[in-house]
Amino acid sequence: MTKSLEKTEATFQKAEAAVKTGLDSVLAGMGAAAKTAQTIGIEWADYAKQSYEHSAATAEKLSKAGTVAKAVEIQTEYVKASFERGAAQAATLRDLYVALAKDLAKPFESFALHKVA
Repeated sequence: MTKSLEKTEATFQKAEAAVKTGLDSVLAGMGAAAKTAQTIGIEWADYAKQSYEHSAATAEKLSKAGTVAKAVEIQTEYVKASFERGAAQAATLRDLYVALAKDLAKPFESFALHKVA
């Protein structure tokens, strides 16, 4: 009966260690995910601010354009720059969202690896 009790106690200790390791892994992953999510929020806010400033500067230039040709030139520059900034921002956000998904999945990688092995 003593060996059975020792086996049970050892099993509980292993289970407790596994739960602690898993919980630590989940908490670390959530911390990383929170930092990445914060970075995403900052990127969005910066992009919105830059877009507003760019639009305001373009509106001011348009108000001072003396000819229709000059206004079309200003508008063309604005559209081109906006597209380039938007494409760059999309690439940055794509990378951040991929990092966020990896951060969220990281704690569960060890579970998948143990099942396969």
